[in-house]
Amino acid sequence: MEASQSVPFRGQFLSGTAIKIAGCILMTADHLHQMFPGLMPAWLGWFGRPVAAMFLFLCAEGFSHTRSRKRYMLQFLGGFLFMAVMNMVLSAAMPMEQTALINNIFGTLFMAVYYMWMVDRFRRGVTEKRPALAVSAAGGMLLPGVISLAMLLVMQSGSRAAVIFLFIPSLLSVEGGFVLVFMGALFYLLRKYRLAQAALVLAAAALSWYMLRDGSGRVQGLMAFAVIPILLYNGKRGPGGKYFFYIFYPAHIYLLYAAAWFLRFI
Repeated sequence: MEASQSVPFRGQFLSGTAIKIAGCILMTADHLHQMFPGLMPAWLGWFGRPVAAMFLFLCAEGFSHTRSRKRYMLQFLGGFLFMAVMNMVLSAAMPMEQTALINNIFGTLFMAVYYMWMVDRFRRGVTEKRPALAVSAAGGMLLPGVISLAMLLVMQSGSRAAVIFLFIPSLLSVEGGFVLVFMGALFYLLRKYRLAQAALVLAAAALSWYMLRDGSGRVQGLMAFAVIPILLYNGKRGPGGKYFFYIFYPAHIYLLYAAAWFLRFI
């Protein structure tokens, strides 16, 4: 893969693969606390706060270089649907009161890439003077909001049809909600301005710190540490590991969940 045009200064040494591995290590520490809340210290959860921003940043890089944007987006959708089903199956087969199996970052990544696609189509429609393309892209940007509103209305009605929204990513239901989705889209818009991307992370972290003035807000503010791998990224994908995250993410969550369930009988 060619070097990213967003590298603003020399000294970067982290490839995309290296950032993925670092993110996987950090989120494993976070999920150890989630799955074993009585055994693992709460501070392990701190390590997972920068991970979403790190992977959204890599998504923006991947989307800008991929040969098939449709396939790139569908990979995340496939991961989301797989985990939506597995979460339901394992929660029913191995119920635990203290641990809710709701992890599914694939939905957030899918929604972020979807908005990258819509933003790109809208910009092309404007620059190439193709109003039909720009209008369709604007409509595409509004569609997830309409779906989210429909989800709220159906859930408030108490209808059993609400279960269908477990299999439809929306701005309200994905991990991190619309804040992380739009952060991913902004990473793409700012992909040639690395310092601006870092400033985006710091602004989001500061907003979390300010709006959530309890312990959870302060922990979420640790997202700011994502600026370190972002600024050290060398613009290259790195060797191997193309599908590493797609496999590791669900595998480590389900292995930890199963281990926590079996531990109850020891």
